[in-house]
Amino acid sequence: MPEPGQPARRAATGSDDPPVIPRQPGAGSVPDGSPRPAWTQLGTRPGAASNALPLPGRVGEPADHRPGDGPPRADTRPSADADDSAGARGAENGDGGQPSPGEEDERDGAERGWRPRKWVVAGIALCFALMLGLLGWVGVRGLLAREQLEQARARITSLQRQMMAGDYPSERDLRAQVAAIGRRARAARSLTGDPVWSAFGHVPWAGCPPRSAAELIRAVDALSGTGLPAVADLGATLDPTRLRHQMTIDVAALAAARQPAQRAAAALDALRAAAERVPDCGRLGRVTGVDGARAELVDRGGQLSDALDNVALAARIGPDMLGAAGPRRYLLIVQNPAESRANGGIIGGFGVLTADRGRLALTGISGNGSLPGGPTQPDPVAELTGSFGARYSSFWPNRVWANANLTPDYPTAARFYTAMYRTGTGVPVDGTISLDPTTMAYLLAGGRPAVLPGGQVVSAGNLVDLVESQVYARIPTVSGRDRFFAQVGQAVYGSLESGGGNSAKLLTALTRAVREGRLTVSSDHADEQEVLSSTALGGALPTGTGPYLAVVTQNAAASKLDYWLRRRTSYSVQRLPNGAGAVTIVVRVTNTAPDGLTAYVRNRADEPNSDGNPGAQNSIWLSVYTGRDSLFAGARLDGQPIGLTTGSEAGLPVVSTYLTIDRGQTRTLELKVLEPQAGPALAVRPQPLPVPERLDVQGVPVTSPWSRRVGS
Repeated sequence: MPEPGQPARRAATGSDDPPVIPRQPGAGSVPDGSPRPAWTQLGTRPGAASNALPLPGRVGEPADHRPGDGPPRADTRPSADADDSAGARGAENGDGGQPSPGEEDERDGAERGWRPRKWVVAGIALCFALMLGLLGWVGVRGLLAREQLEQARARITSLQRQMMAGDYPSERDLRAQVAAIGRRARAARSLTGDPVWSAFGHVPWAGCPPRSAAELIRAVDALSGTGLPAVADLGATLDPTRLRHQMTIDVAALAAARQPAQRAAAALDALRAAAERVPDCGRLGRVTGVDGARAELVDRGGQLSDALDNVALAARIGPDMLGAAGPRRYLLIVQNPAESRANGGIIGGFGVLTADRGRLALTGISGNGSLPGGPTQPDPVAELTGSFGARYSSFWPNRVWANANLTPDYPTAARFYTAMYRTGTGVPVDGTISLDPTTMAYLLAGGRPAVLPGGQVVSAGNLVDLVESQVYARIPTVSGRDRFFAQVGQAVYGSLESGGGNSAKLLTALTRAVREGRLTVSSDHADEQEVLSSTALGGALPTGTGPYLAVVTQNAAASKLDYWLRRRTSYSVQRLPNGAGAVTIVVRVTNTAPDGLTAYVRNRADEPNSDGNPGAQNSIWLSVYTGRDSLFAGARLDGQPIGLTTGSEAGLPVVSTYLTIDRGQTRTLELKVLEPQAGPALAVRPQPLPVPERLDVQGVPVTSPWSRRVGS
């Protein structure tokens, strides 16, 4: 069944019939396929005397017949040739034509040997015919089962595509799809569950594909009997047209989706686990298509499970966070990646989102020139201790709004945001919501363009470039830009509030933003935050073990040149005999800034005596996080050895360095790291950038660093 963003692979198919070994002609066979008698191989028949001379007599008469004896008697003995020879010898020897005792024994032995060979030939022929019949039986049933599974797979693929896009079918259509999938799965199981198929599954080597196919079919049948009916139960509650009306969410319907979503996700987890346990049958599995079918089930089961688990997450904590039990207030933060930070960019604008029984309202939209308490708080709002304090205390993240999200751990950054807002306004909030201009563009793509007070149209295609780059050339003053940012925010919200946009497309936009790390949420309620921290929506640093990679670039000059920064990272691992991984990480950063940028964009606040930075040289703080207990083994910058600052955050090792990058230049940092484990997968945390980085991973599959499980 279907990374985040990964294409579903279609299983390679092959014949289900095992190869038939052809009969080889040669010694011991004759053209009709029966065994060749021994006498044909020796050139004489048993009992024949090759040197016997014929006696006088008529042609066709026995040698012992004399004239006058009357017509010759009919010979009823089994071997006429043997009798002729014996008669000739009898006449010659005067013994009345009786064979000698030795000759009779020889003849009888040959006859006794010939009869069993006939039974052997008949038995072999019967077994061969039976085997061909059984192979044909298995082959035909296998083809029929495959046809049933193909139809079930097509329906599951269609359902997956709809759910991943948030385009849930109506309850009636959903139940019809689920019923059809169940019928196909049961038919396929019936075709591969008979004793003949089971017997072939126990044949060494060749029996692996039919045995694995039967196990996969049983797993799909189990899903159709448990998980898919639970999906059908979601039809009425997950219809986006009924779940949302303008800026109001039906919290009761959302809460009702929790149990069926959890049942369906658990069934899909079971399907994925069952498929992973099925043998892939090696080369034979690739030829027959079993390996491809197994991989597709694992992939599609995982993707559907993740989608349903997101539904279960929303159903578990969504109603209370949307004000079902009383109004909630959230600090809404719009980040600006043109001056990058670990989980987006500096705060560029803000507002307060109120949720009351599902009704959403946004007020107080402002630019960062109106931050509560000013850009820098008079006093720290939280204490910095331990390794976190050692890494960040010199940047004042507990006082400076622009530095609150230097850490990639969003729950920590959110605590700084809420504390500074409360200190600056005296009003508490229940949590935070952070997004960037790209997320706003995704929302506009699912709806209709926004219109500014002067009539300027802001669309999904021009919003990011407008607020992250063009605005600095069009509007020279900070106050003017603040007003413009506030107008853009109000216009986008107004487009959504008016009911513009397809609900399914809006849900798809939000899902994509979460997957890319562009939309994060925190809650000051401990039980809700615990759930959020295990998901991409919560954006927490991981607590588990295993290989991990997070590359973070942050602007170190208070410029807006990161809009022109491009990043490419490669990760390769070599598995060592003890199971550890020898890792090579290569990070390439390129400054693509053009000529003609304003002085504000080219700013170099890290150099007090700057000449205005006419060459648009960028200055960044580059950090690389790796897996828990991993060891840093050396680094080279542009081919030359370099020393890096080492530290840790939330138990994860991190190395850092400052880099300057001239216009048109690419800097290359190569790291050697020893991971305690080479697998089973590499957890990668994305950093939301104006242009997503290119990532190339070799030697290990890639997964998300978050469990995405919401519990019961």
